[in-house]
Amino acid sequence: MTWLALLMAALLVGVLATEQPLLAGALAALMVLLAGLVRVWDRLSQFALGFIGVSLIGYAFLGKGYSYIGVPPLFVGEMALGVGLLALWRVGTVGIRHYRGLLALLGVFMVIGLINTVPYIGLYKIDALRDSVVWLYAAFALIVAGLLLRLGWLERVITQYARFLPWFLLFAPVSVVIFKLFENSIPAWPGSDTPLLFPKGGDIAVHLAGIVAFLLLGLHHRFTSPENRRGWHEWLWWGLILLGILSISEGRAGLVTVGASGLFIILLRPRSGWGRPLYMVVMVLTLLIATNFKLNLGGQRDISAESLLLNVQSIVGDSGSDVREGTRTWRLDWWKEIVDYTVYGPYFWTGKGYGINLADSDGFQVEQDHSLRNPHNGHMTFLARSGVPGFLAWVALQLAFGFSLLRAYARARAARNTLWANLNLWIFAYWLAFLVNASFDVYLEGPQGGIWFWCLFGFGLAALETQRRQFALSESPAVPSALSVPTALKES
Repeated sequence: MTWLALLMAALLVGVLATEQPLLAGALAALMVLLAGLVRVWDRLSQFALGFIGVSLIGYAFLGKGYSYIGVPPLFVGEMALGVGLLALWRVGTVGIRHYRGLLALLGVFMVIGLINTVPYIGLYKIDALRDSVVWLYAAFALIVAGLLLRLGWLERVITQYARFLPWFLLFAPVSVVIFKLFENSIPAWPGSDTPLLFPKGGDIAVHLAGIVAFLLLGLHHRFTSPENRRGWHEWLWWGLILLGILSISEGRAGLVTVGASGLFIILLRPRSGWGRPLYMVVMVLTLLIATNFKLNLGGQRDISAESLLLNVQSIVGDSGSDVREGTRTWRLDWWKEIVDYTVYGPYFWTGKGYGINLADSDGFQVEQDHSLRNPHNGHMTFLARSGVPGFLAWVALQLAFGFSLLRAYARARAARNTLWANLNLWIFAYWLAFLVNASFDVYLEGPQGGIWFWCLFGFGLAALETQRRQFALSESPAVPSALSVPTALKES
């Protein structure tokens, strides 16, 4: 019917063109717009996933700078969320059949967040909505899982990730250097004082951790084109990873994040390809020590072998550095304060809610413009704002998700399905990197961390569901030729 209406409108434009050319031009423009909207509506699922994918790349490359595309208070993250929800509504179902318990836990987590947000909207207005995204972004998990299962795009997404990998490795260390040296010269988005390029070491570390796991598990051999599988390419990638780690080595969080992900893979898969990275780590550390290399990009900490050693030492004990020990003490004192007024205090059930500036309320504000609103620990944010019930819902959801991935890994190993086993480990290691970095920074509270985390969560749900469906098709499942959902199992 829509196309018939457009045809009639085209005939009308032809008739009006000779008598009323201005009106005919306006009608023609309206027709083009309507045709575009019709096409987008017919392919809304593809458009929504594509929009989310482009946004994830933008957040990974530009960091916080990408977040400010749009007109306040409607930014690109909110646009992607709205389009994704519309697409999911059109699909009509998330399509999860075997992991409904995870969906139930996700629902409980979001309901508790909603309960602790609504009462404060009248008091804190836009601040309440801004703080609530830390749980509201969980809707991306439902969107990504539902649309991936609908379209059968699981393998396509991993292939695109493999293509994005070398470009990120090239860009990440350069972006850190550019930002450190030329922060005041980088143009800002209109209506914002945030630079177009705003990378953070912890954010970059999370993606480096995901790439490290991807390479250690050999998934690049399965999902990259033959011309990108040459031996020297892998040496180059590992070299760029080490360069990226050095560029963010001023902070402890990045080192812990990458180290935890890599160590997890090595422990679960001792025969993974860790020979190259180990050789390059030894070589780089030897060069740093032998040349006494030091580089300061304008901060309080140098990039050097001594700085790396102090960061590692400060993770497990006293480093003797006033700067490092001061930040650690400040964090621990704030976290203790949150535990005191929730677990042992009057905010046990509800927390302080979403909207209040926790740094001001708790007495730990360190920014002159009062821009710090949450503790440098996303888990503590849930405890402080949603109380003990919200914190337990968050922990239960994450534990259930991690356990599901490990159980799927064990099932794939028992079936001698190496591809699915490695994919489960990769998702787990990537997910773990997000949680580790969120333990040291305000990360999940912003779109560059929160949207990425919940999209990965949704991708994991889709992968778990797809694996169960494929294994259910055969009594003796072999390595599948593709990771997409078989046609017979696609949602109608």
